[in-house]
Amino acid sequence: MLRYLLYLALILSQAPPNCGCEQKPEINVLAVVNGVKIARKDLSIDVQTQVSIAQDTVIVARSRQLELKINDLLLEAEAKRRGLTTAKLLELEVISKVIPPTEAEAKAFYEEGKNHTQSFNGVKSKILAQMRAEREAARAREFANSLRAGAKIAVANQPITPPTSEADLARVFANVNGVNITSSDIETSLLPMIFQVQQQVYALRKRDLDLRINDLLLEQEAQRLGATPQVLIDQHVNSKVPIINEEQARAYYKANKAQLNRDFSDVKLMLMQYLVEQEKQKALVAYAEKLRKESAVQVYLTEPKPPTLRQLCCNLVD
Repeated sequence: MLRYLLYLALILSQAPPNCGCEQKPEINVLAVVNGVKIARKDLSIDVQTQVSIAQDTVIVARSRQLELKINDLLLEAEAKRRGLTTAKLLELEVISKVIPPTEAEAKAFYEEGKNHTQSFNGVKSKILAQMRAEREAARAREFANSLRAGAKIAVANQPITPPTSEADLARVFANVNGVNITSSDIETSLLPMIFQVQQQVYALRKRDLDLRINDLLLEQEAQRLGATPQVLIDQHVNSKVPIINEEQARAYYKANKAQLNRDFSDVKLMLMQYLVEQEKQKALVAYAEKLRKESAVQVYLTEPKPPTLRQLCCNLVD
């Protein structure tokens, strides 16, 4: 256990790779609650890990994007040479050359799996679609390789890192038949993914930040009144939770019978407990809102907007 904790501390102390996907300007202090700061580093290890995992998808995508851009240029050039659209070229060279999987092949794939929760008929169409997609992807790679064999491709011997200045946007990572692929080309193609990751990261941080603000307000209120947080929770939350009866549970069951897919007698106690927890959550939210209104709370974490290259690399407004 000690070795594991030391290893974890070492990993956390190392600077993570730059994903180039944080909102600009980056804000370290996320909120101030009655003069007490809550910084990004104060968020839970679990949230920090989830943020890192989300941002790693951009790092991985950036490393692959150059290959995709090379393939795109080759595809566009070949389509132009033949007087076709890229969609028509893909139809001729990829889609039409893929042999559709048979039901027997799908059945064999299904039977290779274990712990089935659905019948073959229930997942047959999904398996067939997956097998078809895999075959199309394999044929697309084969066609891309054939295009590369007849092309002049020069790839720069440098890592594909996010730009940190406007000058970095002009870095040339490859040249395909005389056409440069720059950092700007790669980052532009990543903007939709970066925005999606920013939204995911914002949601993760906001959820944890709200919990920390509420916890801090509760601790401060308990200290002010000379009580404990649990005493206040019992007084302002638990005492407000109404008793849930069987009639209320049955009404919920009828409204959600299709999703539950079980007899009422089998889920009655579970539903009653669930409804109690819902009421408890409502009371907890109401008490948290009351404490916020009576306190000085400034939140600096802001919801992201679709980013531009200049904002991400240079903190400039277009």
